Amino acid sequence: MNTVKSLIMALFKAGVVLFLALGVVVVLAQAVGLVTGNPGLVSGAVSMLGMAMTVAAGVTGLLGFLMSYLFHWQTGED
Repeated sequence: MNTVKSLIMALFKAGVVLFLALGVVVVLAQAVGLVTGNPGLVSGAVSMLGMAMTVAAGVTGLLGFLMSYLFHWQTGED
């Protein structure tokens, strides 16, 4: 069971890094498009990377939900 927990944690961490990195790339590309006056770059960044970023964030969220059951997290007022 510890192997499964370690695997899920590693996948979760990789997912967080992936969707945050994709988000940074999208925002930077849009900023460059805005500064250079290139509307194709602004909309193209989302068209190219938006789906991958959304899927990565969704899968990572589901892994986080799964981790709450595997690690027996308790709700609290922390």
